[in-house]
Amino acid sequence: MFKHLYLPVVLLAVCSMACRQPTPEAGSSASQTKLFSLLPASETGIDFRNDLVYDRDFNIYRYRNFYNGGGAGIGDVNNDGLPDVFFSSNMGENRLYLNKGNWKFEDVTAKAGVAGKGSWSTGVAMADVNGDGRLDIYVCNSGISRSDEKEEHLFSRENELYINNGDGTFSEKAKEFGLADRGLSTHAAFFDYDKDGDLDAYILNNSFRAIGSFDLRKNLRFTRDSLGGHKLFRNDNGHFTDVSQEAGILGSIIAFGLGVTVGDTDMDGWQDIYVSNDFFERDYLYHNNGDGTFSEVLEKEMRHISAASMGADMADINNDARPDIFVTDMLPEPDRRLKTTTSFDSPDRFRYTSSYGYYNQFTRNMLHLNNADDTYSEIACLGGVEATDWSWGALLFDMDNDGWRDIFVANGIAQDLTNQDYLMFASDPSVQREIVGGGNVDFKRLIDSIPSEKIPNYAFHNKHDLTFENLADTWGLADPSFPMARRMATWTTTATSIW
Repeated sequence: MFKHLYLPVVLLAVCSMACRQPTPEAGSSASQTKLFSLLPASETGIDFRNDLVYDRDFNIYRYRNFYNGGGAGIGDVNNDGLPDVFFSSNMGENRLYLNKGNWKFEDVTAKAGVAGKGSWSTGVAMADVNGDGRLDIYVCNSGISRSDEKEEHLFSRENELYINNGDGTFSEKAKEFGLADRGLSTHAAFFDYDKDGDLDAYILNNSFRAIGSFDLRKNLRFTRDSLGGHKLFRNDNGHFTDVSQEAGILGSIIAFGLGVTVGDTDMDGWQDIYVSNDFFERDYLYHNNGDGTFSEVLEKEMRHISAASMGADMADINNDARPDIFVTDMLPEPDRRLKTTTSFDSPDRFRYTSSYGYYNQFTRNMLHLNNADDTYSEIACLGGVEATDWSWGALLFDMDNDGWRDIFVANGIAQDLTNQDYLMFASDPSVQREIVGGGNVDFKRLIDSIPSEKIPNYAFHNKHDLTFENLADTWGLADPSFPMARRMATWTTTATSIW
């Protein structure tokens, strides 16, 4: 089906927003307060755009991650007490904006030397990788080239590590540190999993193999893949070593990673990992055994999970001091969007995939409440947060300063490839003959026919009783948007094969 040609999104498209209102008085209604105002580039100096240019050789049908977006990182890179902003770009230069105070930012990309050489930059992580007290920048890279199968072209996919020199400049040292991974990376998380005082790294990768090429009866979960598989790197005195296999980290070709979040889920003092995987592969929940190894325990602790798992975040939403887990999917809330963009697996399909080890997956967001006994209760429907449309990622944080963490969900896709009318159009025999006739494809007409609709983000106010209310409009966060801009390259009409 066409839905399997496209990979949904895990990375957040971040706008520059500022709190323009004072914190509400105790007992006042958060629903009456506009918390955020969108600031224009003319005021902030942040003019970054993730523009995409497609042609017949590189487009959504050639590369299913084409509309996944880039990444954003926020951190104080010059230790002046003000958070700075880094954006990664899929096709252009990455950008670093230095915070000058009073919501004014300066583009210091050229001076800092962080524009990047990656062919398709994705996730961004800011962390003090070398332990010198300054934030470094790790950029994940992915994408394909027209000669992707040739080893000499893989250099453009190496992840990049920008070490902070402390003078406003950075030096790219991924190879030196052992972090120039050539996988199809989505994101990375830095944390000290072995409690030796330095930061280790989990790199989230995403298999490029066509979804329809897998025989689901042959579970490949335990067969390692160097490009598509997830990886754990241990920091050994400043050099990172891939310890995935010995640590019990799954790294197969069916690991379609779109989100990773880290926290101490069982409160034993050791950091655990939750990984969200797209398509038919289930998510992973890793318990840190405290001896350098992890045990994957998802089926023991969760009764069901989301199907097309995308962004994930971990935080305490009920103030019991234990981290809960929120995972986004692609279920729309409005009836019109639900009927025009969504299809569901049949009971037979559900039983089939479950019987071959892919577990109980449902198309909606999941909110896993930590029960403090190594189990979770899934309460997204109870909480009213199960449906947020084509959701890229989520952040759990206290938006209104009332002491309870709220949920922000970033939405938007440049083109609705799962639109049911479009699927009927593209699968019509007459259209197939005209557009895909003779084994060739008129990509321009095929792609330009995909519907496009801006949708708002969600901002769920925590009501302190395990339920949430979407106050995105009231709080100033509901502007309909896309995560990136799309435009067409100069183009010839010669068609080419889709495969």
